[in-house]
Amino acid sequence: MPMRSQLAMYALGAVLVGCGGTLPIGDAGESMDSGPAAADSGARDAAGDSGSPGPDAGVGTGSIEGIVRDPGGAPIPDARLTLVTAAGFVDEDRTDSAGAYRFSGLGDGPYVVGASALRREFVEQSVDVDGPEVVDFVLGAETHRGRWSVVGSTEPERPAGTPSGTLMPDGRVIFCHDTQDAVIFDPSSGTTTMASASPSSQGCHMSTVLSDGRLIFVGGQAREEPAAFTEAVRTVKLYDPASNTWEVLPDLNEERWYPSLVRLGDERLLACGGGQRPDARRTANCELFDPATQRWTRTGSLAQPTEYSPSVLLLNGDVLTTWSPPQLYDVSAGTWRATGDFVQTDRGFPDHSDHSLVLLEDGTALAVGYEGSAGTAMTERYDPASGTWSLRDSPDVIRSQAEVVLLPDGRVLAAGGTLEQGSAPTNPFGEVATTDLYDPTTDAWRNLEPMAMPREYHALTLLVPDGRVITTSGTGDQACCPAPEASIEALEPPYLFRGPRPVIDSISGTDLGRGGTLTLGFSQTRAPTSVVLIGTAAVTHWMDGGVPRLVRLTPEVSGSQATITLPSTSVELPAGYYIAFLMVDDIPSEGRVVRVRP
Repeated sequence: MPMRSQLAMYALGAVLVGCGGTLPIGDAGESMDSGPAAADSGARDAAGDSGSPGPDAGVGTGSIEGIVRDPGGAPIPDARLTLVTAAGFVDEDRTDSAGAYRFSGLGDGPYVVGASALRREFVEQSVDVDGPEVVDFVLGAETHRGRWSVVGSTEPERPAGTPSGTLMPDGRVIFCHDTQDAVIFDPSSGTTTMASASPSSQGCHMSTVLSDGRLIFVGGQAREEPAAFTEAVRTVKLYDPASNTWEVLPDLNEERWYPSLVRLGDERLLACGGGQRPDARRTANCELFDPATQRWTRTGSLAQPTEYSPSVLLLNGDVLTTWSPPQLYDVSAGTWRATGDFVQTDRGFPDHSDHSLVLLEDGTALAVGYEGSAGTAMTERYDPASGTWSLRDSPDVIRSQAEVVLLPDGRVLAAGGTLEQGSAPTNPFGEVATTDLYDPTTDAWRNLEPMAMPREYHALTLLVPDGRVITTSGTGDQACCPAPEASIEALEPPYLFRGPRPVIDSISGTDLGRGGTLTLGFSQTRAPTSVVLIGTAAVTHWMDGGVPRLVRLTPEVSGSQATITLPSTSVELPAGYYIAFLMVDDIPSEGRVVRVRP
């Protein structure tokens, strides 16, 4: 029978056992807002180091069964049911074609049953088992809005208009606006430290992480002040997080302020465009960096001069760059060619790009952001097969230069940006705190909880291994002054509020070769549905110089181990660092950072 208690089955388990009672929290059948920390607490105690049932399953005569339906009464097949106690995770089941599930062999006592299904809201019910119990569920559309919170600070630094943010192989993030006073933030502890200073200032650069673990900083300007954008440099540096030291590399062939930087499959880097002295006039030429020789060589030029241009390596091996016009780079030939233009072409070129670009797992590319007045869509999608763009759904608040992040469940986050159409609170500079989530499989946006404050395109927003998204900077006037405050916010996406997360208990290796295998030991699930490798990010403005990939692989499951075979080509799986997530439907484990060798 249902009972009026939450059992805080995840986070409060120890408290409940110690107090010998339960805490009143709401009626059975409510959607419990347990949170990600709660979902992992105490789980290993109950489930051990495997995906097998915990100690409360299979030892008694009690049972829980029921039907999971949608609001119209239709059964929902393959829904995930989870069973937890105050000690943690107990068991998991899936509904059959009739929407039915069953847990048996249960000892008497209080349990919480949770039900979830793709794109449907997670619901929990408490039940006190003293024999056969029936617990049915109705799952409506997913509505959870996630949760933002302040988790740290970049003090004593407050980056102005020149910063970058890069996820390092050890899971820490370096926020760097001039390579001389970079802040290193540890998302797991919320603490910051200062990196050593490089020999010279280098703001408005592009960065990425090479496969040897060192960060490369390319081009930029000679001073950090936004007004110094006319002082372009050819500087290239390496930062080694292990030794906290810098190394100056051979220069670029050209000065490049606001350069584009794209990773190729073999780890070469393509740098294009950027402003040059004495007046920041843009250039169209490009050059390639070879990590083996640490030298730059010239290659084909863009159709017209530009600066930071959103770019990705497509699954067909070409590089797509969109600013402007959209064009393709043939890596083998070293030449650029035209491709289809945006449906909405009034985007403000040659001013800054109004959009970011994300490569989706199906190989199409998504441009998010629009500042023109002739169109009404914030999103356009590029099909490499046809070379054409199509309009996609838009959120209620259309903005340009939002922060855009690809998530491990395949959805796309857009946060902040400059208000263009719609209604939302803004700061004095026209920026919003609005946060939205896009689902490519349904072509639909939905609104999430807003950030604590509006942020513009100098914000630094990226996914970290525990599944959260962190952001900092961008809270002042664009390219004017240091940010008025130094907060680091973190978003817990809706997937962190969907019951017990799967847990990676062991990993066969973190240094991977293409075509090889990777085995993950797991718990808190009986059957992982996929393993996702998502490239680590290196962001600035509307650019990401990280590994542009989300690779979803179906594992072979044996007991409490899941094994995947990695793609064999450098186009499918470019060299570099990835976060490996074990997935149950759209629910990710905490990730592990792995390296794919060149």
